[in-house]
Amino acid sequence: MRTTTRFFIFVISWIFFFGGCVTVKLNTGGGERANGVVVREPRKPFTSADRPEVDAAWINKNNGNLISYLTDCNDPSDPPLNQIVGGALSGLAELKVNSDERVTVQGREGRRVYATGKVDGVLSEIDLLAFKRNHCIYILTYLGVQKSFNEDRDAFNAFISGFRAP
Repeated sequence: MRTTTRFFIFVISWIFFFGGCVTVKLNTGGGERANGVVVREPRKPFTSADRPEVDAAWINKNNGNLISYLTDCNDPSDPPLNQIVGGALSGLAELKVNSDERVTVQGREGRRVYATGKVDGVLSEIDLLAFKRNHCIYILTYLGVQKSFNEDRDAFNAFISGFRAP
C-alpha cells in the first residue's frame, strides 16, 4: 500500500523538522498523483510548506499544526478504506481512536477519523478524511501536538469544505 508508507514518512519527518510536531507515512512508491484537484488553501497563519511526500501542505508556524492532502491514483492493489486509514494511523504509538465515522464525500463513501497517540514520545493528534473517487485515493489530514491541536480545527473543516476531487 504505497499511499500509507508515503504518509507515514510525512508524519515522522514533520516531528523532526518542526521539533515537537507530528508526521505519518503512507506507502506510495511511485503512484500517480491526481490531476484537477480543486483546493481552497488554509488562511493565515497557515503558509505553504514544501513537503514532497504529499501533494500539498500548509503549516501554522506559530504552533506547528499542519494541514495536507495526499492522492494516489491507479493503485493496482486498490486497498479498502479501512486499510488506508489503518496505514495512516500506524505511525502513532499508544493509538486511541476517539471517533471513526463513515461519511459521504462527493457521492462516495469516506472515513473521518480523529485519533490521539504519540510520535517519538510526543502527544499528538490527527484528524483525517480518506475517500476514493475515480480510481484515486484521497487523504486529507490535520496533524498537531496535543497542546495546540484544537486551535486550528476550524481551519481544517474549512479546508475539507473547499476540497474537490475530479
